[in-house]
Amino acid sequence: MPKFLLDAKGEPGERNAVACLSLEHKLGIHASPTCLMEFTHAVGFLVGEPNRGLAYMFTMMNHARQSVGLQGFAISERAYQEALQYAKDRLQGTRCDGSRIPIIEFPDVRRMLMTMKSCIEAMRVLALVAAAEADRALYATDPAMSARHFARLELYTPIVKGWLTEMAQELTSLGIQIDGGMGYAEETGAAQHYRDARILPIYEGTTGIQALDFVGRKILANNGETLLVLLTEMEQTVAELRSVPYRCGTVVKAFEAAVAAGTRARQWLLDGAAADQYLAGSASVNFLMLFGYLSGG
Repeated sequence: MPKFLLDAKGEPGERNAVACLSLEHKLGIHASPTCLMEFTHAVGFLVGEPNRGLAYMFTMMNHARQSVGLQGFAISERAYQEALQYAKDRLQGTRCDGSRIPIIEFPDVRRMLMTMKSCIEAMRVLALVAAAEADRALYATDPAMSARHFARLELYTPIVKGWLTEMAQELTSLGIQIDGGMGYAEETGAAQHYRDARILPIYEGTTGIQALDFVGRKILANNGETLLVLLTEMEQTVAELRSVPYRCGTVVKAFEAAVAAGTRARQWLLDGAAADQYLAGSASVNFLMLFGYLSGG
């Protein structure tokens, strides 16, 4: 919908009836202005074929959902960098020899920093793995393999969008907590990270929409087959890890238990959804978060 309509010579002529009425005053993302638009008998032009708009939109939307998940990771990473530096610089308390103590030596501060660090690493890798599936689907020479990679990409998309953005809420909040009172003030920038991250579980489809897509179109629609392929690969990874003699046995046991929980959850959904029309929707967000933690792990 152009600002000016073209005249017979193809030059800008009459102004189109499009006007910006006001800017929105938002909680965060102040550098991204959004506004209220008015269209009074405005002239627009159809892009593409009639009645194909929704299909066109989802081509963009699935890409956008991956990008929003990446935003969740990026803001969390920046919040971690700020909190880590602050924890190294902030002195609180005195040792017996008179030297000051940086708060990074406090066990609870280290707990929060390690929570941020480990979750961010999982978020980063999951986003990369999902993006790689798009390349594999595009460049696979075997149509069957291309379809398999595309199915995996489709399965990962609501997880990347939903889980990474929900995690961003927790991690940017931890960044404020590490900074203490200064985190609640504007000087450190921690509050801005928290505000900016808050939009992420909302736009391009809320977490609830991602969860419904995950349980409905990605699991129930194909009787859970695509998810079963992923769980089977995870079980193979468990078997491989068991054969490696190293000191992280507790991690392997935790991963094995998590895969088993995912397998039970999949079967519970398949068994119960047919009998109860509200079951899938009521459990969908928890179900999505479960597979976010499992896939990230």
